[in-house]
Amino acid sequence: MVGMMKSKELTRRLVMGAPLILSAASIAPARDLSQLRLIVPFSAGTNTDAMARHLAEAVAPALGDRPVVVNRDGAAETLAFAELAQRPADDATFLFAAAGPLTVHPHLPREPRIDPADYMPVCQLFEQDLMLVASPRLAVTDVEGLIAAARAAPGTLTIGHYGPASATHLELIGFTRATGINVVAVPYRSHGQLMADLASGALQAAFTTPGSFDPTVIRGLALISDAPDAGVPTTAAVGHRPTARVFGGLIARSGTSSDVAAVVARAFAAAIAEPPFAALTARMGIRPIHAGPEAFARRINEESLRMQALLKTLDLASR
Repeated sequence: MVGMMKSKELTRRLVMGAPLILSAASIAPARDLSQLRLIVPFSAGTNTDAMARHLAEAVAPALGDRPVVVNRDGAAETLAFAELAQRPADDATFLFAAAGPLTVHPHLPREPRIDPADYMPVCQLFEQDLMLVASPRLAVTDVEGLIAAARAAPGTLTIGHYGPASATHLELIGFTRATGINVVAVPYRSHGQLMADLASGALQAAFTTPGSFDPTVIRGLALISDAPDAGVPTTAAVGHRPTARVFGGLIARSGTSSDVAAVVARAFAAAIAEPPFAALTARMGIRPIHAGPEAFARRINEESLRMQALLKTLDLASR
């Protein structure tokens, strides 16, 4: 049953699904690793897609060939998760995604339904902050200006996000609650369409990720972060702390061979430690971070418990 899940049960499901990362000498995968598929829950050209394609090239020597990147955009990542859950555990298909569908959607009565028991955390590879941005046609240059504009005309300022219960949607709700403003939330299925509407002025502001927009066209207002970042304003200055925590990595279908998962995880962990990946993610405002399967599963569980409590206060679970 999708909905409120007991914490011990969620922990058990995630940790039981997590493969053990074995020593190289003890790993003997039963299948050819040269035919892997890497499902990405965003369209081509997005940050997640760029990371996945970079890593697919980087792990090719270790795995025998470049994993095929398959884009499955839509429904705040849940379409990609649903596709993986509908596939048998073939040891050849992995998700490269943020963990949001495993931390938020099990607590919502929505389709597609996400059951953590269907998934196996393989390894964490990244985390990132979100950012508040504005259309060049909106006459504001900082977050204080946006708040002032919203207060001057309650219920008219439009702020975009990537779909109900997405990290950007939760961040928007948290931001409006912290600042006391009344705005129009506009959901988007496509990152490209959101950016096009920002550029044209059809949309006035949005929550997105650093590095996912052209700063010569779209105006970055503030990073959603508790930590000070030299030269980058944060929403902490107006009393808003991060609502959603964006982190992710490799996720497999439950039942995937732990030996295969360990080899794949080892290749990706080595790739994110290389300077080219660090340079790519620095431009995106993304931090490479590695955690093994059990640590990744624990973090997913901890965030799920936090989201469960938060969703009760936001009344999203009933909508």
